[in-house]
Amino acid sequence: MGLSVARRSYRACEGRAIRKVRDFRIRYNVAVPKDTGATRRASATALVALACGLALASIAFGSWIARARRDARLNILIVTIDTLRADHVGSYGYAAAQTPALDALAARGVRFAQAATSAPLTLPAHASLMTGTFPGAHRVRDNGGFYLGEEQETLAEVVRARGYRTGGFVAAFVLDRRWGIAQGFERFFDDFDLGKYRMDVGLDAVQRPGSEVVAKAIEWLDQDRTRPFFAWVHLYEPHAPYDPPASIRERFPPTMIGAYDAEIATADLQLRRLLDHLAGDGRLDRTVVVVLGDHGESLGEHGEEQHGFFVYDATVRIPLIVAGPTLPSRIVTDQVRIVDVMPTVLEVLGIDVPKAVQGSSLLPLVRGERLNLVALSETWYPRHHYGWSELTAIREGRYHFIAAPTRELYDTETDPGETRNVAEVNPGRTDIQAQALQELVARTASTSAPAAPRAVDPDVEQRLRALGYVGSSISPRALETRRRGDPKDKIALYNLMKQAALDSVEGRLDEGIAKVRRALAADPEIVEAYLMLGNMNAKAKRPKESLEAYQKALALDPDNQTAAFSLALAYKTDGKNDAAEAGFERVLALNPRDSKARYQLTDIWMRRGEFERAEAALKRAVADNVERPAFLTKLGECYIEMKRYDEAERSLLDALKDKADQPMAHYDLGLVRDARGQTDAAAREYEAEIARSPDAYRAHFNLGKILMVSGRAADAVRHFDEAVRANPDFGSGYLYLAKARLDAGDLIGAEAAATTGMARHPDAEVVPLGHYVLADVYSRLGRANDAAREAAAGEREEARAKLASARRNTSAQR
Repeated sequence: MGLSVARRSYRACEGRAIRKVRDFRIRYNVAVPKDTGATRRASATALVALACGLALASIAFGSWIARARRDARLNILIVTIDTLRADHVGSYGYAAAQTPALDALAARGVRFAQAATSAPLTLPAHASLMTGTFPGAHRVRDNGGFYLGEEQETLAEVVRARGYRTGGFVAAFVLDRRWGIAQGFERFFDDFDLGKYRMDVGLDAVQRPGSEVVAKAIEWLDQDRTRPFFAWVHLYEPHAPYDPPASIRERFPPTMIGAYDAEIATADLQLRRLLDHLAGDGRLDRTVVVVLGDHGESLGEHGEEQHGFFVYDATVRIPLIVAGPTLPSRIVTDQVRIVDVMPTVLEVLGIDVPKAVQGSSLLPLVRGERLNLVALSETWYPRHHYGWSELTAIREGRYHFIAAPTRELYDTETDPGETRNVAEVNPGRTDIQAQALQELVARTASTSAPAAPRAVDPDVEQRLRALGYVGSSISPRALETRRRGDPKDKIALYNLMKQAALDSVEGRLDEGIAKVRRALAADPEIVEAYLMLGNMNAKAKRPKESLEAYQKALALDPDNQTAAFSLALAYKTDGKNDAAEAGFERVLALNPRDSKARYQLTDIWMRRGEFERAEAALKRAVADNVERPAFLTKLGECYIEMKRYDEAERSLLDALKDKADQPMAHYDLGLVRDARGQTDAAAREYEAEIARSPDAYRAHFNLGKILMVSGRAADAVRHFDEAVRANPDFGSGYLYLAKARLDAGDLIGAEAAATTGMARHPDAEVVPLGHYVLADVYSRLGRANDAAREAAAGEREEARAKLASARRNTSAQR
């Protein structure tokens, strides 16, 4: 406020105060003190201050929202606690809870007793939170393979445009920036290294502890105290698997629910740590805090262990608490939604709400008014993954209606556990709810054309396929309008397949395969089951069974890109490159932007020696900016094969510039340095690759060869050991390990490694080495006949390898 405006405001208040004082004296016959100058000035000043204070006090409660609108410098902190169901929080009536931070926040702020999420899945729910729109509008309907489009305007973008610092800090890969959820954040902490996780671990298992997330958030909050901030902190602790610290776990019963509650208590501790830090320097007094769950957890109710499959209250009812300097302590029992958070925050800040927002500000409810909001929730998980029906639900007052092949209606006032479906006995109410749901879905759906398919990182796509998950696009078959199975009738099959996936992750492949076959015997049209069967057989190194499973998936759904890609990859793994090439070309016919198929095709061409063809395709991919670091690396490998080392170096350095931890880039640079005779520089590149990925067996192998030549046999043994540990089928690695052990004087170890390597199909040009090592070992052990036999075998294999090499050179010259 400018000085002149402040003076005018004070004078206006002074004038009103003098009139009030005069009226007060006349009405109550108050004596007027002697009119001396000093007395008059002191009395006037005191009375003006008193009257202004009384006037402000008289309207204090009614003006709290007006002050909030004027104060555009309040901070905003949103904390989302993943998988937190409302009825497992102390302030929501759960006696077993240990949630003092949540409960204290609820006691001083507004607790919304009936809040609903838009979807029982992390990414869709957070997309609704950040845009204030339902999934039909933002079109994010699953984790992985769906993206929040750039055309969506997020809360972070809105407040950042008003001068706010914006920071997001997430604990799970399903909220990684690649899915579009980071829009508007100046600082976004995700930094997930997929290389640290097994490839068959699902995306939702890639996570970090809340303590690490909060530490990063606090670090960012302390970097600048001069500007207001909007911080979003995501905690993943209540999400399965439930593995709380032992010191907290021991405070709860040794049951699944006890473990879940202990995870909630762990998240609560991190919330308290964050709030205490802001309170320590006084910033909490100027911060509006919003804490909510993104969705709940079934915990066995309705047959579902976790979430995503159903839309009952166990997974769609969430806690929502809002507290801050301008908000009263209150419990609101009216229905509210996750989409209402964004407009509420913006109204508190006095910022206009974007027109696209479908939620409503909840401040009228805080003032005691009514809004009559209707909650809309959905899950397309059963349809996308298994071909069964999607579920859509509406919550209006006491009634919860679920649109399914067999309709469901629950009176949550008399049946909070939703165990009695009254749709048949109350058809009139059911019809009303069904019509209301249909109209709400139509009103909130996007009218714009769907966005073009977007590529998924190759390593992410592999994880999406690992457990039979949907890939980078949804098959047209999943979008067909036709009669589909009711999820509540399929829950046993769903659980069976979840158990099979767990078997696969934990290495019980035969048990997992048996469970998937049982599911297919009950429902032979589950495309994802065939994909799981193919993936598990591939892990079990049963190429024939793997190919058959993928073929059956494609027979059911000829346009399924994931099935087409998986079949092509299986052919390639089995050495059938012509069939693989046809398969990858089929994938590109379905989706010309599919980066995985383009990548695999170039790899096939390079294996055939068609380097010019591969180079042209790789250059096009780089120009299209599709997974640029991966294609730059592959282009560098192509140049290495063509012995164009300067171009290879430029391409690989560009890849690392775009992505500092690009897989294989340092390894390939090591090959370039090796080819130039720069041994020390090559060793440094291999070490860099190993630092990025400790299981990079080829980097270990090449570094071991350098160390062996330089006479460091013990160090060479260590790296060759790591190479065969990371890849137990690496026959050539075993033979070099045998040579290094021989150089180190370990005859028994050398014999064992050479014998193992010879049995594991080493490269033809390395086979002679195995025979010569064995000949040397046997000679030193005094076994002359065995030594002579191995030496002769080595000479034969060496001659054969030279002949094969000469033929290849002749063919290449032609």
